[in-house]
Amino acid sequence: MEREAGDKMMRISAWALGALLFAFVLPSAADAVLYIDINSPGGRRMPLAVSDFVVLSGAPAFSKEIPKIIRSNLGMTDLFELIPRDAHLETIRPEHFSGRRLDFNSWKILGADAVVIGKVETRGDKISVEMHIFDVTQGTLVTGKRYSADPKQAAWISHRISNDIIYAFTGVRGIFGTEIAFTARSGRAKEVYLVGMDGSDLRKLTNNRSFNLFPRWSPDGNWLSFTSFRTGMPIIYLRNPWTGMEKEVVREGDTKAPGSFSPDGNWLYYSVSIGGNSDIMRTRVVSGANEKVVTGWGLEVSPSVSPDGKRLAFVSDRSGSPRVYVKEIGTQKEWRISQDGRYASSPSWSPTGDRIAYTMRSGGRFAIYVVNPDGSDNRLVVSAPDANCEDPSFSPDGRQLVYTYRKKGYSGLKIISVDGRKERILVSGLEDAGSPAWSPVR
Repeated sequence: MEREAGDKMMRISAWALGALLFAFVLPSAADAVLYIDINSPGGRRMPLAVSDFVVLSGAPAFSKEIPKIIRSNLGMTDLFELIPRDAHLETIRPEHFSGRRLDFNSWKILGADAVVIGKVETRGDKISVEMHIFDVTQGTLVTGKRYSADPKQAAWISHRISNDIIYAFTGVRGIFGTEIAFTARSGRAKEVYLVGMDGSDLRKLTNNRSFNLFPRWSPDGNWLSFTSFRTGMPIIYLRNPWTGMEKEVVREGDTKAPGSFSPDGNWLYYSVSIGGNSDIMRTRVVSGANEKVVTGWGLEVSPSVSPDGKRLAFVSDRSGSPRVYVKEIGTQKEWRISQDGRYASSPSWSPTGDRIAYTMRSGGRFAIYVVNPDGSDNRLVVSAPDANCEDPSFSPDGRQLVYTYRKKGYSGLKIISVDGRKERILVSGLEDAGSPAWSPVR
């Protein structure tokens, strides 16, 4: 692949340098136990303490910076009741990592079910971070891990630790450190932006002063597909966000937009309009060989592939207004999953395979719904009386959605739990923000 001519060298992001990070599992004194049922919304939250880390060598600021990020991450979930740091009765010392037993009674007094401790030391040009999780009730080690990375990657280590804490107590992989790609106005142009799932590290990915639309992630998180008009005509490109390397993948046709990748990353599904008729195609990312997947006399757009690669959700106006359908790839079997005759668009298949999110007009506004792939159990996730809720994209664990919140004079991105119970603002203050796509865990 060739770097785009004239493009400035992209700075290496946390994910790229994250490849330098390694985690080593330490012996555990406790058998694996499911502490939290992640599928029980509104259930009891686990009281958890995250202590300040011990810094043996290196920047003293790591003592508070790393656990602060961990607490912030865990606080975004509905899984934990975090014990305030200033309430901790025991100070963690280096001896706690060389055989000294924690004073579990002091943590029990605070009501903690578990406590996380850690130490940091500099080894050459790397920092080594060791993390232990203890079951306070049993007085046993749940798990321990060691991480090594460049000191600039302390935030990335914090995300890895947060994910490992989630996994230790739920058996489900955490998603901290993932990012959302989206588009927004920049002067007269529209550029692709990236932002961390916690709202941090907002930055511009493209800067070609053209229209760049519909960013979509590859399954490994190493590439973004998007449509760009920078040559005067719409072309679909692949771009590595971390190195700036880029490749043109679809040129032929009029209007065109990437939809999603196949699970193995070999195929990119996209919609293309030729002579006023829009069909869904797929192209091999390496060879560029194309195939038609969904054809018809009208509009066939917005392909979203199921996690097993066997089905495709898409939008068609074959029955009048746009509605969402599912097709078995390689067969003629198709069925409608959106409700009634209402306008529906923007399907997004959950990584867990059990739900499809989409946008549907409701009460004169657009709202976000989720539905089973067979069309059953159609449920409203979020709506607003004075705004449109559009363009849903699932988190890698299938438990949250990022979507566009748009009303007169304002647009932004919000994240909401699939059950609709917890919501927060991700991005605000940018003009015409939209088309969000949540990255996989790298």
